[in-house]
Amino acid sequence: MFRIIKDPQFDFMRQRKLLLSVSAVLVLISIGIMFTKGLNKGIEFTGGTQIQVRYSTTPDVAQIRATLGSAGFTGGQVTTIGDVADNDIDIRLSDAEGTDVSDEKTAQVIAALRADSGATGDRDNDLNIIDSSALALKLSAGGTMDATLASSIATAVMSVRNEGGIIRSYDDLSALPGIDAGVISRLKAETTIGPLALRQQSYVGPAIGRELVRKALAAIIGSLIGMLVYIWVRFQLQWGFAAVVALAHDTILTLGLFSLFGQELSLAVVAAFLTLVGYSVNDTVVVFDRIRENLRNRGKETVEQTINKSLNQTLSRTIITSGLTWIAVMGIFLFGGTALRPFSFVLSVGVVVGTYSSIYIAAPFLVLWTEWLAKRRGATATKVTAGGNAS
Repeated sequence: MFRIIKDPQFDFMRQRKLLLSVSAVLVLISIGIMFTKGLNKGIEFTGGTQIQVRYSTTPDVAQIRATLGSAGFTGGQVTTIGDVADNDIDIRLSDAEGTDVSDEKTAQVIAALRADSGATGDRDNDLNIIDSSALALKLSAGGTMDATLASSIATAVMSVRNEGGIIRSYDDLSALPGIDAGVISRLKAETTIGPLALRQQSYVGPAIGRELVRKALAAIIGSLIGMLVYIWVRFQLQWGFAAVVALAHDTILTLGLFSLFGQELSLAVVAAFLTLVGYSVNDTVVVFDRIRENLRNRGKETVEQTINKSLNQTLSRTIITSGLTWIAVMGIFLFGGTALRPFSFVLSVGVVVGTYSSIYIAAPFLVLWTEWLAKRRGATATKVTAGGNAS
C-alpha cells in the first residue's frame, strides 16, 4: 500500500487525557454558541417564501435589499446564485415578515423590484412575468388572432424565457417558428419587456417547517443509534459507545462552527450532516478493525501500545482518504456558488473533525474504558481476597 509517511511511530495515546479534555471544552463552547447565537434556519424549517429572479443587467444586491426593506420586507435574505454573469438573485422571506400567502407576497416583491428598476407598463403585460395562458388570451382577445395560433405563440415565447431565463428584447423572439413581423408588431402593441424575470417561487408553511425540524432531528438521532447497533454487532458494545461519542463530538463541533459563521440550515445541510456521520464512522470502523486484529496478536503489548501501533498502521490511509475528500469538498465550497456553500461548509469542517475524532476521541475512549475495567476487576479481586483472609 502506498504510504505518505513510512513506518510512522507517533505516540498518539500519550496526550489522550489532555486532548479529551480539550475536546470536551470545545464541545461545551460549541453548545454555548448554539444556545446564544442560534442556528440560521432556512425557510424549509421556519416557513416562508423563496423567490428567484433574473435581471437583464448586473443587479445591485445592496440596492435590492434596500428596496425590499422600503416595501416592508425587512430581514429578508438576498443573495446572488449560480454564475455571476447570469444575474440571478435569490430572495428568501420568512413568515415572520408578513402573513401574505406566497402569490401575494411574490406579487408585492416583483412590483417593488420593477418599480426600483424603472420598469414601465403593467406587470400583467410584461413578457418576463406573464404566464403562457394569460399571454395566449391577450393575443387572441377580440378575435384578432386564432386561439390555437395564439397558444402556440405563447408557448414559444415561454420557451425562450425558460431556456434563457429572461427575454431582453423582441429580437430574441424573431427567430421562433411562426412568429413573423406581424406577430412581433402584435406583441409590441400588447406587451412590454421588463428588466427582470420571475424564474421560480416556492412556499413552505410554518407547520411543514416544524415537521421538517422533527424529521431532521429524528434522522440524525436515528443514524447515531443505527451506528451504535452496527458497531456493537460487528465489534463490542463499548466500541459502539466509543464511535457514538466520536460522532456526537463531530456533529456538535461542526454545528457550533456552522452557527458561529451564520451559515443557513437547510434540508441539504441536514443531508450533509448525515453524510458526515457516515463518513466519520467509516473512518472509525477502519481504525477499529485494525485495532481488533492487532489485539488478537498483541503478545506482551499493552492495550495502549496496540492501539498506538494500529493508528500508525492506518495513518497513511487516513491521510490519503481524508485529504482527497477534503480537497474535493473545499473545491465545492470555493467554486460551487452560494447555494452549495452551507452544504460544503459542513463537509469541509466535518472531514477534518471526523478524522481527528477517529484518532483522538474514539481510540482514547477504548483505552480509558479498558483501564477502567481493569481497575474495577482489580478492586473486585482485592475485595474477594480480603474477604477470604478475614474468614
